[in-house]
Amino acid sequence: MKQQQPSGGPYNNQHPAQITANSTESVAIADHYDHIESIWRIVLDIISLTILTVITVISHYVATPFTRGFFCTDTAIKYPYKDNTIPTYAAVILSIALPVIWMWTTEFCKVCYYGQYPRTPFRICLELCGGKKIVIKPIIRNLYILTVIFAYGYLATWVLTEIAKNFVGELRPHFLAVCQPSPDCSTLISSYQFYSYLQYGSGYTCQNTDDASVREARRSFFSGHTAPLFFGFTWLIMYIHISWSWRHLGLLGHLFQIGIAILGCYIGYSRISDFHHHWQDVFFGSIVGSLIAFATFKFILNWRHYTPGFLPHIVAINPRQLTGKQNRGRSVNPIYRDGSGHSTWEHPNA
Repeated sequence: MKQQQPSGGPYNNQHPAQITANSTESVAIADHYDHIESIWRIVLDIISLTILTVITVISHYVATPFTRGFFCTDTAIKYPYKDNTIPTYAAVILSIALPVIWMWTTEFCKVCYYGQYPRTPFRICLELCGGKKIVIKPIIRNLYILTVIFAYGYLATWVLTEIAKNFVGELRPHFLAVCQPSPDCSTLISSYQFYSYLQYGSGYTCQNTDDASVREARRSFFSGHTAPLFFGFTWLIMYIHISWSWRHLGLLGHLFQIGIAILGCYIGYSRISDFHHHWQDVFFGSIVGSLIAFATFKFILNWRHYTPGFLPHIVAINPRQLTGKQNRGRSVNPIYRDGSGHSTWEHPNA
């Protein structure tokens, strides 16, 4: 008599209960991810960056700056007009392209050449609408986070710069050359008005019909070249510090960081020598840009919770696998897995 095959088919030699157990285990393994990210986080990031971009555009092109008056005795606004030594587009390209290209190149070098990404599987899942999930590589998530946080800080710097320009309304050093006020101060030398405060509309009007140039001549504080530029360069200097090791080169390896700082200072100094900004505009612009870069890099990127060998938000590395020297100063303990199977950090003070 022919033996009856199990209901599972001719290739199924296991007991039905064992089949169910193995299937459940396979599903559990397939559904395990070391990190799960929701698509809504990406949507919220895009919305946040869009809001900052809209505010920047409106402040730069639409908003009316404060119309400050002047004294004819004020020599700080009597300088001639000069073209930019460093055009605005060049400063913007340098402050964005140089950090982004360096970060992306570093990430790919770590994967392709140095092999600093872990060889053990680290599954990152992007949860889409409807419960669908896709697995992404750690480098993709890392590049996304680095780029988005950099863009957030850069746009935040621009927003603060544009708001300050419009609210303060400080006159540029070449304001009189651009405005061409009527009456001219040279005709008021023998008049009491020469020593009086001339308010726009009642005391003077601008003969220059180029409204955009006159408007921009009222937006000196603080420097729109310097603030975003120092944000990008300060971010890049800190990124290089934690992602590259120069020990085998001694101080020679740090010359690149010094070169970035010198380039930023040169562009800032050119704004003063071109009579486009007062010294305090450049000084405060550099301070604001540097502080925002430090704040976003330290608090939003939160790089101190990760070892310098791995860039932020890649992989939770187990400190027990490091040597005593590498593990010194770490602020977190090894990760553990909770009931949901997700990786979590165990803080010492938790």
